Amino acid sequence: QKKYDQYIHGKLNEIKSLGIDSSIDITLLPKGSWILEFQLELEKPFLSKDDIPFYIIENPVKKDVVFGVPYTPATTWKGNLRWAMMKEFLEKKKDDPEEFAETRFRHTLLFGTEKGWEGTPKGWSEYLDRMCPDAKRIYRKKLTEMFEKNNDKPEDIHVEGMLHFYPTFWDRIDLMVINPHDRKTKTGKNPIYFEIVPEGAKGMFRLLYVPYYWLGDDDEKLKKKVWEDLSQVIAGVKAMMLKYGFSAKKTIGFGKARNNFNTGRVEIKGFLSTREFSNFEGLESIWGVEDEYS
Repeated sequence: QKKYDQYIHGKLNEIKSLGIDSSIDITLLPKGSWILEFQLELEKPFLSKDDIPFYIIENPVKKDVVFGVPYTPATTWKGNLRWAMMKEFLEKKKDDPEEFAETRFRHTLLFGTEKGWEGTPKGWSEYLDRMCPDAKRIYRKKLTEMFEKNNDKPEDIHVEGMLHFYPTFWDRIDLMVINPHDRKTKTGKNPIYFEIVPEGAKGMFRLLYVPYYWLGDDDEKLKKKVWEDLSQVIAGVKAMMLKYGFSAKKTIGFGKARNNFNTGRVEIKGFLSTREFSNFEGLESIWGVEDEYS
């Protein structure tokens, strides 16, 4: 175990030396772009399923194919954050079609086209249509108006999200055993081994935002929309990290983070210079801050 953790630390240093897991520079990005990054520490173990065909146990944790380091892919962060923001914002508005459609539209601009967005909606799109049926038409109208494709069907519109996600490389790995018990005899049957990222493991979470759908607005409108997006995303990230989790088996408590960061920063180009924070309360306290950019 100790030797494998030493191997991971060596590979993490190699990754950093190649600039793969380094801080994001937004100097050359458009005004209103922002970066949110912090080092998170696991409060509950992280589980994921690797697709490696042969391994010593049946449930290996997902690892980077080049460096062999346990990691959370960018796509996993994207899916979990979108789900958390649906729970926090969309579900609460399902009785208000106008508000539901507007929030769903803003989430589409943040994350991109929904999965299952077809002539006959499936998956995520079908789920949201059923959650608030009266908002379906309003949402589709917003899409066609925004992208000026009135002659096309809404389902033909596909957009890229303004959020850009990065993988998180973890610094530790461990083994966990789940031993199901027989209901009658109360004895263990067949132990199941899981490779995990354990409690206390650390990794960097990074999220980049480029407001290309708002670039035609004047500074006041741009600033307002950028701050609205950032505030919703921070609330979503907080809920994902502390409340819902971001791991396999998250419904039973796996994959949650501690509300204590060794290092964290947020910066909005043109509106907010770099601010450091050590927990979500510190991050949320930046609202209304004015500095040399303002």
